[in-house]
Amino acid sequence: MGRRLVVAGLMSALTTLVAAMALRAAEATLAVVAVAAVAALLTWYAQLHSSDDESALGLANPAASVTLAAVGRRPWSTLLPEIAAHLVGGVLGGLAAMGLEDQLGDTLVLSAPGLVLAGAGSAVVGLIVAWTTLAIDAGGPEATAAVPVLVGGAALPLGLLTAFQPAAVMGLATAGILPWDVALVAAGAAMAGAVVGAYAVSLLVPRS
Repeated sequence: MGRRLVVAGLMSALTTLVAAMALRAAEATLAVVAVAAVAALLTWYAQLHSSDDESALGLANPAASVTLAAVGRRPWSTLLPEIAAHLVGGVLGGLAAMGLEDQLGDTLVLSAPGLVLAGAGSAVVGLIVAWTTLAIDAGGPEATAAVPVLVGGAALPLGLLTAFQPAAVMGLATAGILPWDVALVAAGAAMAGAVVGAYAVSLLVPRS
């Protein structure tokens, strides 16, 4: 269990740091593609640790963790420690990004999104995370994990590029890229959307 928590924290730290760096790319498309690629890569690595009895996709994303717990693909008892590890990793990644701020330059984020948009948009992204998580867990391609990033990057303000990964959202707030109130609303909405999405998918497509 301890090793899994370390891996979860490292994955969130890496996602946060890559996102903070990507938001300083020459254009928004490059930022979205970079974060989507990292999400797919980390999901592939997490899937290597899955078994027939339990999925390890939650190592890459706390929203995936709650999705899997909701459908019985991981025990609820391990959920809080894993989410805490993700949050610690996200904050540490944000602190690292803040320390590199002088070397990285200005971000592409021009203004903070409103709370309503952050909540509604992140909830929709959370629903998509649930769908992609369960699709990958059922044997789908790990590259599907890029879909929530691409959707969020296309439909939401660029500051919410990590709406698919709640711990990374908190990391961007730590780095000063997002306001804390927006980050808290977005992270909470994404987690809630993932839970709702998990139950919706499980009702529509029952597991055999």
